[in-house]
Amino acid sequence: MIFALGSSGSDRQPPSMHDPDERELRRFGYAQQLRRTLGGFSSFAVAFSLISVFTGVSANFGHGLRQVGGGIVWSWLVVLAGQMLVALLLAELATRIPLSGYGYQWASRLVNPHFGFCVGWLLLLQFLTGFPGVCATLAAQTGHWLGGDWASSSAVTALTLAIIALTAMIHLFGIRMAARVNDTGVWTELVGVALASLVLIVLALQRGASPAVLFDATNAATGSPAGLGAWALSLLVGAWCLTGFEAAADLAEETRQPKRVVPRAILLSLLSSGVAGFLLLTGVMLAVGDLAAAQKAGDPLMTTLRQALGTGGAGVVRVVIGISIFACGLASMAATSRLLFALGRDRMLPGSRWLASVAESHRTPRNAILFIWLVSSAVVLGLPTLDIVTQISAVAGYLGYAGIVIAALIAPPATESDGWRLGRARPWIGTAALIWVLGVVAALTVPPTEVAGIRTQHLPLLSTLVGLGIGLFLYLTLIRRRLVRGEAGPPAPGEDIHPPPAITNS
Repeated sequence: MIFALGSSGSDRQPPSMHDPDERELRRFGYAQQLRRTLGGFSSFAVAFSLISVFTGVSANFGHGLRQVGGGIVWSWLVVLAGQMLVALLLAELATRIPLSGYGYQWASRLVNPHFGFCVGWLLLLQFLTGFPGVCATLAAQTGHWLGGDWASSSAVTALTLAIIALTAMIHLFGIRMAARVNDTGVWTELVGVALASLVLIVLALQRGASPAVLFDATNAATGSPAGLGAWALSLLVGAWCLTGFEAAADLAEETRQPKRVVPRAILLSLLSSGVAGFLLLTGVMLAVGDLAAAQKAGDPLMTTLRQALGTGGAGVVRVVIGISIFACGLASMAATSRLLFALGRDRMLPGSRWLASVAESHRTPRNAILFIWLVSSAVVLGLPTLDIVTQISAVAGYLGYAGIVIAALIAPPATESDGWRLGRARPWIGTAALIWVLGVVAALTVPPTEVAGIRTQHLPLLSTLVGLGIGLFLYLTLIRRRLVRGEAGPPAPGEDIHPPPAITNS
């Protein structure tokens, strides 16, 4: 028997038989606890922010440029095609099961809660390790912009802690405030990417730049055309960036008409991010005057932007990138806290009742937000380099995708006719998607990688194995026994919804 946790007092309202969203939620065994205020654009904005084209391209452009030169624009499109296969499946599942906890809920209900915990743990590793990395990236860029003592390691650490705290406090005031701030960041990034791409392309054409650079796939290490290995590694630029579109599904219980809105948000956020990234990469590559020199530059993206736009123009782009990174952090906190809330609500983690607490005043998963704030700050202060944990994020994320795809392939077809449906194409799309995500996992873990200050060349693999080991320990010592006794996992269809325990006002 599973007890849905919630707030007391004025928020514990009797079910509204006139609200189809609330009726749908109760059909899955849950009362409406979170505030349902997100509309279509805000749902799209959460997913778009978590992808964050400017953040991903600015962080990883140099890697792809050195591997395949101008061919980076084409490897980006390959990743977009592969991720669209995954997004199509996720959009169908979001229509079928519109619940917070998305992949955990999907895998639990379509396969079993044991498998659901595995998928949920992978997704939790993805977001919980990625969030402090996003905040640290913004802190490092801010310190570099400010210069002087602000660029020191101690100052960057202090800035990281401040950004984590600011992000958490915004979320503690409710999803409505977080959505407004995030919406502003998304508009800034959309306009910024469009203008930067357009200006770069126009300026390049005016000075007679040749499109041939887009087909110059010279590898920086060999000076020769890139081989198969270099092309495979170049795919990681898009693979690191074009993830997070599933965040819209994690906020389904706070979205109005989620069965209609969330699938569109998933697909539109990925497609628009993919097109925006392609145009941005095309503009930057056309602006590259000397490919060999750009490949040798320490920061080839900003070097190219300064040459093409001048110091002032590049500075404006830096500001837009900073806003985009902050919006990415906001979206990451939203996705992580809702996943923690969903796992806690079903007693799938230690301290579940505490994690599932919902603040009465703002109807947010208050304790989940506080937990992320505490853990992220401890990681920043306790580890010599965040690469030790942030390397887990991408690997765990793609393993989580694999688990979701497997659940979609195992599950029988949906009986409902409304909403997004793949029909007979689902097995073919699912098989192709599974091959794709497992290939990305191999690309992320098999080749040796160089990380400053780390002795091992297989940090992503080793760090992820440690994270998986922690999850296995929790499963064997706690979660499995709860599931066997029927004390954890999603409510069974038709199971009574018990009144939530009282929770102190925030």
